[in-house]
Amino acid sequence: MNNKYIIFGSGGLAKELISYIEAEGKDEVVCVVSSEPFGDNRFGRKYAVVENIRVGAFPGAKFLLAVADPDVKRAIVGKNEMRWATYIHPTCTISPYATIGMGCVLGPQCIVTADAILCEWVFMNTHATVGHDSIVDSWTTMFPKTEVCGDCEIGMGCILGIGSYVLPKKVLTRGIKVSAGAVVRHSFDQKHHVGITLQGNPAVPR
Repeated sequence: MNNKYIIFGSGGLAKELISYIEAEGKDEVVCVVSSEPFGDNRFGRKYAVVENIRVGAFPGAKFLLAVADPDVKRAIVGKNEMRWATYIHPTCTISPYATIGMGCVLGPQCIVTADAILCEWVFMNTHATVGHDSIVDSWTTMFPKTEVCGDCEIGMGCILGIGSYVLPKKVLTRGIKVSAGAVVRHSFDQKHHVGITLQGNPAVPR
């Protein structure tokens, strides 16, 4: 085994991440940290779920954050000064000129192109794409088949729903939620846009 991982979270994203690691066969999940048990007994029997973990437990193990909600991610990281790792599935296509921050998790078939930047704790689910020269700020979650085109700026703690698109050179301020299938054709970068939900094509505040 090359790496030992401790997963924070016991929901769907955690199950997916565990499955990816197991399928690769070269790393090991040794523990899961969550306030809730797994809903699937196959995971529950294999991985003990604990609410808290002692600093120094499992020497050498690295920590992965498998949580979608940006606020929950911030809370977990804020109270756990751990050895946070970045996970990139082997099927991803990552430009050598891209930057991937600490704590990011990239699922199968994700694409990050030239001079794109993922800040810390970004979760890209399956088939998500970030185009050239775009910046995705910390805590953001991109659900499957989302696409951020080139020269975009995605603010801290945004959520991009399944199959949503952000067209080139658009800016989203922090905390915006883009509904599934929405197409962002205009920037939403003002103070009164913080935390709004966008839906439709073109995407407008709900």
